[in-house]
Amino acid sequence: MSRQYLNERWCVRCNKKSPTPYLKKNLTLLPKSGKVLDIGCGNGRNSAFMKKKGYQVTAVDMAVDFGSHIMLGRDPFPKGKYDIILANYVLMFLDEEERKQVIGEIQDKSKEGTVLVVELYEAKDAYPCNVSEVTEGLEGWEKLRFAKAGGKCILRKL
Repeated sequence: MSRQYLNERWCVRCNKKSPTPYLKKNLTLLPKSGKVLDIGCGNGRNSAFMKKKGYQVTAVDMAVDFGSHIMLGRDPFPKGKYDIILANYVLMFLDEEERKQVIGEIQDKSKEGTVLVVELYEAKDAYPCNVSEVTEGLEGWEKLRFAKAGGKCILRKL
């Protein structure tokens, strides 16, 4: 997937300002403070929400206008370990190879107690992806919430 595609086809459609309802609804499952990695931050709505809650946020996205301008699925993520990792509505826009790289980065950037929030949906311009496929690539995580049909899950690293 190219940055041009993302800017022309996706980012212009996501004009929402509030965080995803799933993130807001499940805030009590997250650590009360710490470092957040927002993968595929888009317009930054979840990043801004988490910053207002007092978290230190690192936002990454492959779009020209957002994040730290890495190419998701190809470039390494910023160094360090995170308490919370958000992957809201991004993994289904990565092909299988890119998704494997990002899941590897999630595994690498997590530590004991890290909470991962994943949200997926089916879109015409997306690759086939489901939460079971995502969680199979992660080792040593427990499910806190899991909605296979809804494409959403929250996991904690053991």
